[in-house]
Amino acid sequence: MPNNDKKRLSKEARSSMWRYILTLQWSWNYERMQALGFAWGILPILQKVNKSKDDLIGAVQRHLNFFNTHPPMGAAIMGAAVAMEEEGADGDAVDSLKVGLMGPFAGIGDTLYAILTRPLIFIFAADFALRGNILGFWLVVAFGIAWGIFAQLGLFKLGYQQGMNVVTEVSGSGRLARLTEGATIMGITVIGGFIPSILGITSALEWTQEVEIEGELTENVVRLQEVLDQILPYMIPLALVGLAYWLLKGRNWKPLQVLLALVVIAFVGSAVGFF
Repeated sequence: MPNNDKKRLSKEARSSMWRYILTLQWSWNYERMQALGFAWGILPILQKVNKSKDDLIGAVQRHLNFFNTHPPMGAAIMGAAVAMEEEGADGDAVDSLKVGLMGPFAGIGDTLYAILTRPLIFIFAADFALRGNILGFWLVVAFGIAWGIFAQLGLFKLGYQQGMNVVTEVSGSGRLARLTEGATIMGITVIGGFIPSILGITSALEWTQEVEIEGELTENVVRLQEVLDQILPYMIPLALVGLAYWLLKGRNWKPLQVLLALVVIAFVGSAVGFF
């Protein structure tokens, strides 16, 4: 199907778009995951182009094959599949489009959502909440609406306009790999910058030592946190994050084990007066 930026959504295409956005995950199951929701979403188009009952049944059964991807990114796949079905494309071509894109789109969607955008939004929201500012709540609500509805609207229309060309646009140019890698690096870098402000862990350990000033002995209080700050500011939060990362990646610990280890460190450190 040729690229046509002026292609308008048909009535059935709009119905499929909203069905996908609002109901895709309602029928999620372990056997076929999002397949039933996808088939329900594309049903208006199938009813439009398949005049006989047997053809309609066959088309629906095709879309009941296993399907699973990142839901908002999958809106582009739905849009492309809708356009291809409207144009009378071969059923195998539509199935190949779905199978070929659901994996890559899941990768980029999970990266953009779980690594880049959601952690940042929730970090800002938590900061507002700690200050007693209700803006944190509305920030999360706005993010959910933007990602869950408006992003899917745009991606569906993009897929609908591009049709089969979505495959070339996404995977053929290598943009997917570069975008995923760039988003991962950016997300980790930005989140890393929040480590000092989010953790804010300091040491309460201090001791006194006698120093001689002009022939007189004077007691001087030495605070460990001040010593550490002179060496490397925020050393303790960075050390704890580094320890958690090493346990997860280097020792293959499970997240629950790492969490328990940090609880033990916090308990012992507080008991001996380190924290």
